[in-house]
Amino acid sequence: MKRKIKKAICVMILFAYVITFGNNTALANTNVKYDNIDNQLKRELDELHIPGMAVAIVDSKEVLLAETYGNCKSIDTPFIIGSVSKSFTALAIMRLVEEDKIDLDEKISAYIAPSAYFINESDGNKITVRQLLNQTGGLGTYQRFGNAKITESYGQHQYANINYGLLGEIIEAVSGVSYSEYMNKKIFLPLHMEHTAATLEQSKENGLIRGYRNYFGFPIAGEPDYPDEHSWSTVPAGYLSSSVSDMAKYLQMYLNGGMGIISQDSLNTMFYENVYVDDNTPYYYGMGWTLTEEYTEPVLGHSGLVENYISNMLLLPESGLGIVILINMNDYLVTNQLADIISKNVIFAILGKEQYKISGNPYIVRHLLLNVAYFALLTTAVYPIATIKKWKKKKRTKPLTAFDIIRHGILPLLLLCLPEMTGVPIWVIWYFVKDVCVVLLVSSSLLFSVGLYKIFYRIHWRMKMEKFEWIRCPVCGNKTRNRIKEDTELKNFPLYCPKCKHESLIEVKDLQITVIK
Repeated sequence: MKRKIKKAICVMILFAYVITFGNNTALANTNVKYDNIDNQLKRELDELHIPGMAVAIVDSKEVLLAETYGNCKSIDTPFIIGSVSKSFTALAIMRLVEEDKIDLDEKISAYIAPSAYFINESDGNKITVRQLLNQTGGLGTYQRFGNAKITESYGQHQYANINYGLLGEIIEAVSGVSYSEYMNKKIFLPLHMEHTAATLEQSKENGLIRGYRNYFGFPIAGEPDYPDEHSWSTVPAGYLSSSVSDMAKYLQMYLNGGMGIISQDSLNTMFYENVYVDDNTPYYYGMGWTLTEEYTEPVLGHSGLVENYISNMLLLPESGLGIVILINMNDYLVTNQLADIISKNVIFAILGKEQYKISGNPYIVRHLLLNVAYFALLTTAVYPIATIKKWKKKKRTKPLTAFDIIRHGILPLLLLCLPEMTGVPIWVIWYFVKDVCVVLLVSSSLLFSVGLYKIFYRIHWRMKMEKFEWIRCPVCGNKTRNRIKEDTELKNFPLYCPKCKHESLIEVKDLQITVIK
């Protein structure tokens, strides 16, 4: 009942939007100075050291701004759009719903065999298609096909790529064709999206722009980690490619009530039959779309992130505008956070609000701070190697032994476990923040290795000191912890007595002990 009431309210609100749609659009287009937005984007590209970017702003009838920046030279150049792909997958599902081939409230076991994806086959009888779309089926963020299981988050929103991977499997099972074939035939071609693809091969044929990962503040070009059947992510969840010109057409489809792809009612379902997400900035998550009320009017959208691309698409229903931003770099700890400002500033410009200012070289400053932290950690790992000779000469005391245990045992374990302790597996760190992963692995490996060397050195030293006689303290005559054999020869050897706490320097030759000091 609550869902029906909510839907009715949403339809009434949308009806009000439609009545005033033309006037609002005309007003927005009249007031917005797109040249100023273009200049702002150019400045932000330089400030954030972004290799390439493409941006489009559209209304229901025309493209108001379509520009490229940096090494992106054409609005037809495709980027991998990351989780923006989810909206395409949701759109395909809703089309099949309209064809009565899928029921949103049917269990997914009616369409696919759960045993191929779940640890417990019965889980497939508990999750509905709607729950996959809204990500409330209880599947974990880092689960993949074959190890999926319902967690304690069942019924609550938990973002997980596997949800949309399973929706892609349902599309194939119901339509009888591959996901890429279905998307081409039913969505890309009808919308004349000629530079959009659901395979890596077609993406490259379309001229896929090179993506960049960031290593210690330096963007390095590389191939995308395009998914296969064993991957954590999937094409329906995050690896479609599209150009800014095609994404402009895609957003115009939504602004024009579906344009025959799906009905306005289905669009309303996607946008407004959503679930509340209690985040730092609360929002609603629908079927491949988020809805936020942090601005002066509701904003629909979805962002995307893969290993070397980020993206963002936005709809402002009251203003009748759509925005898409595509970037060919992933710099998770710095640029990605700052890139949110780009999207917000475009919205603020449209709404006539004061924009954020990017100044003071935040890209350089933040990377310098990160690099200082990396250097400090690596120095901590290298220092024991550089001072190993001094360590050999040091007195073996309990505090020294305890310190070595902490430095060469506990610390590297903490470094390796740090990602898991923050809730992120280390393999995810490897995919998205490779420089951090390298620092953690190198530092922990060096610390472990030196620790093992010290253990073997102590064992070898003890074996060398074994046989025949204990060395006695020259002060109290108590046996120390050191023993000598017949061929032992030592010079300036530190002898410590645990009983009287006296320390001496001795020489040993032919089982004869001479006290030097």
